[in-house]
Amino acid sequence: MSRITVVGSGANLSLPEYRVGKASTSCIYPGIGQCFAIAGWAQDGMVCTHVSPGSTQDEIADTFHEMGNLGGDTILYWYVVGPFVQHFAEKKAQWRKAKDVLKSFEKSFKNKSASHFILDASAERNTQVLEPGFTIPRTWSSIDIRAERRSYESMVIFSFKEGSPRVKDWTRFNNSKFVRL
Repeated sequence: MSRITVVGSGANLSLPEYRVGKASTSCIYPGIGQCFAIAGWAQDGMVCTHVSPGSTQDEIADTFHEMGNLGGDTILYWYVVGPFVQHFAEKKAQWRKAKDVLKSFEKSFKNKSASHFILDASAERNTQVLEPGFTIPRTWSSIDIRAERRSYESMVIFSFKEGSPRVKDWTRFNNSKFVRL
């Protein structure tokens, strides 16, 4: 039984693992520990999903099928953001390298001229902080990632913060870190 759920469309979405949706303005991917946040820029919004390394082959196929139903074939620019080190190290992960991710896009969508970009968020995911009163820093257990659609720039801007509801400030990812697949 597939765990994939379509949450539909909205201006601002929050997509936990195994969720697919279409956002016109922004999408938050909470609790990224080993997962990938995927957003595709289109004229009328972003097709978004939160892919877990625990996804089965069928669940990845279902995810891409549902993204297609939300307009995946019309996407001009796809972005994949997540901690490569943690995701690719997971023995059960269907995607073990960046080329595996690209193969899923190529297999699933008709638009062969779409551009695919990927950003390794391992450094951000592994941020260490020193809590007041402690002498040993702790590493974040997860990060939240936010995708914001920029219609006037034909792109998606990504930010991150510690995966905690008490943390409110976002830090923008450096766009120059994106690598074309």
